[in-house]
Amino acid sequence: MEPIDEWTVAELKAELKDLDLSISGNKEELYERLLDAEEGEWGDEEGGFDTSELVASLTEAVVRNRVAIGAVVAVVVLIVAVVVAGPSILEMIVPAKEAEPEVSVWEFTIEERNQTDIQTFFVNDDTTETITLSVPLPRNLSSIYIGGYWGEEDEQPGGIVGCDTVTIEVYDSAVNKSNRYSLSNTDAMSQDCDADKTEPWDKIWYQYTLDLPNITGFEGTHEEAIALWEEYDGIGTGEWRIDVTVDVYTLWGTVCDCEDGEEVRLTISYIEYEVNMAEAAPPALPE
Repeated sequence: MEPIDEWTVAELKAELKDLDLSISGNKEELYERLLDAEEGEWGDEEGGFDTSELVASLTEAVVRNRVAIGAVVAVVVLIVAVVVAGPSILEMIVPAKEAEPEVSVWEFTIEERNQTDIQTFFVNDDTTETITLSVPLPRNLSSIYIGGYWGEEDEQPGGIVGCDTVTIEVYDSAVNKSNRYSLSNTDAMSQDCDADKTEPWDKIWYQYTLDLPNITGFEGTHEEAIALWEEYDGIGTGEWRIDVTVDVYTLWGTVCDCEDGEEVRLTISYIEYEVNMAEAAPPALPE
């Protein structure tokens, strides 16, 4: 503000009148009053954003320009919200980035149990005996062996020994994840019996084997570890259907007039396993 010497009394009164301030007093009093008013305006500007001043200015705009009150109120609410609650609004508009899943080292241990079931039954000629092995959840089979044995004594006068044709078929269509097994077996049909009942081995057999990987020390998230574990969970559950069929024994085109059928010993041996998963403890820090 200019020094007092550069002001006239009339100029001081005109300035004070524009500011709606008193114009009484001598030149020094008028100058001091105008100086105080000027300093007050600068102080308001340095104090930052004044919400009350904004509201007052907008109210004056309503009176002067006849602006719609609803529009003014909306603008006031928006500006005040941005100034007062800016960070919160930004968080709502731009959601925080989700934390990355934690990666850990997981240990898998496999517990196995062996079980064997032996059944002996007589199958009449031209008939089929059906045996069903039912494996319920949450059991798993890493190996299953199905074998059939049969033997004959003399069926013809004069010491001629012959065996009926035996067929053993295994159906695993109702078995969970049966495609994961590798299969080795003999022919499903055979007439090669144990003539004197001295041979200990099965004449027809099937061996289903599951190759379990070494999954100890798997590194990944908890979800990835669960997904890996589920690949080897529930394998072999369901119904293993085994059909044993005997066809009549013939010799030189004639039907053997003797024992009508075969006594078959069926062996079912399998290995159950259970997978346990746990997070590996971090290595101990050196002391």
